Amino acid sequence: MIKAIIFDLDDTLYSYNLLDKLGIEKICEFVCKKLQIDEDKFYSAFNKAKRSVKEQLGNVASSHNRLLYCQKTMENLNENPFSIALEMYDIYWNYVLENMKLNENALELLKFCKKEKIKIGICTDLTVHIQHRKIKKLKIDEYIDAIVTSEEVGAEKPNFKMYDKILKKLNILSEEAIFIGDSLKKDVEGSFKYGMKALWYSTEKSERYETVQNFGQILEKLKNERSK
Repeated sequence: MIKAIIFDLDDTLYSYNLLDKLGIEKICEFVCKKLQIDEDKFYSAFNKAKRSVKEQLGNVASSHNRLLYCQKTMENLNENPFSIALEMYDIYWNYVLENMKLNENALELLKFCKKEKIKIGICTDLTVHIQHRKIKKLKIDEYIDAIVTSEEVGAEKPNFKMYDKILKKLNILSEEAIFIGDSLKKDVEGSFKYGMKALWYSTEKSERYETVQNFGQILEKLKNERSK
């Protein structure tokens, strides 16, 4: 019997990619006005900064740190890195946090799990501070039993250390958990190889893995199983 559902956070419980794009556009507007530069110059500096951070740090939580992106963007523009980097960072995250919304039927699924005593875990590749802020903003903290971030573990999915940690926190076995996420490699293939049941949250199809397009499908499956 399933005793826990483990979710990825970004682009699973809520849609992140569009917010990320629009958040960067907000930074661009601010920087271009402040420094009197054009958009091409900003994006050249920003994209170079992002590539540099990821190449230098590799697959660790700090490689996603937007303040590092902003600091290096200013350095690439030959500006004082302390001048507006923090403002850029705040503009980005304030926009994302103010506009994020749970995906359809996600709250209903979380409420059902709470009622049925199915534990809920979050297993996510990012820094703990911002992921806590997201969970609070989405108002789902009361439903979450455990969270593991790549910052805490020192590795990112699909490293088995991530799955080890969340299962230990939930105090369950791998075969007692369902892992749901949007990344085929990090969420689905990784958790499946570890021994969990994996669901790919995607509009695409897979011959090997079960896919779901919305949380209503998962909710119905759980209700049917519990009624047997």
